[in-house]
Amino acid sequence: MKRFVWAFSTVLWLAGASRALAEPTLPSQPDSPVLRRWLQHPPDLLDDIENNQAFPTRLGIGIGLATSRNNDFEYQISLQDVVLANTRFSFSADYSVGSSSVSNKQWGTAARYYIAPLGAYFNVAPQIGYRSLVFDANARQGLEFGGKILLALAPRAADIAITQSWVFASEGDSVGRTVLEFGYNLSPVLRLTTAIELVNSTLRKDTNFGVKVELTSF
Repeated sequence: MKRFVWAFSTVLWLAGASRALAEPTLPSQPDSPVLRRWLQHPPDLLDDIENNQAFPTRLGIGIGLATSRNNDFEYQISLQDVVLANTRFSFSADYSVGSSSVSNKQWGTAARYYIAPLGAYFNVAPQIGYRSLVFDANARQGLEFGGKILLALAPRAADIAITQSWVFASEGDSVGRTVLEFGYNLSPVLRLTTAIELVNSTLRKDTNFGVKVELTSF
């Protein structure tokens, strides 16, 4: 009889132990504040993708090196991707001028419409705008048409973009522009962007390497 009671008690103990192992308990208060916040208020990922920009609006100043103009320096200022409220439309503007002479300068504006939601990691945006370019005091200006491809490596932290456009000058031949940019956020409000710009025209072919420091919260 004692052996039977001992064996029955052992079976019950083993059954309870196996149930405890099969049902692990979670801590009532996770150590991670992010995990606690997500458990209390689960994020709406679809809403984040639809409404939160994967790329920041930014105001920047910088300097460029035009290797095709005897390494002439350029001063640059730009305002990029100001998104109109509750839309996928954005507005951008930029200005640059040579350090040795104002006979080399350009400025332009562009309106873009992003095809995918603003929070998407990959996006494409056709654009239309106006641009004025001056090459050694020879001007080319007119409507600018093109498009932009954006790859967000980390939303609002790092991205790569390439823009291809053509300026249909009111006088003279059209001008092609290619701009390749890589941006990286140094802090929540400060960003560093490097760019390579290629300008192709009958007057001259320009190659410009630039670096800009940009504010992303203002």
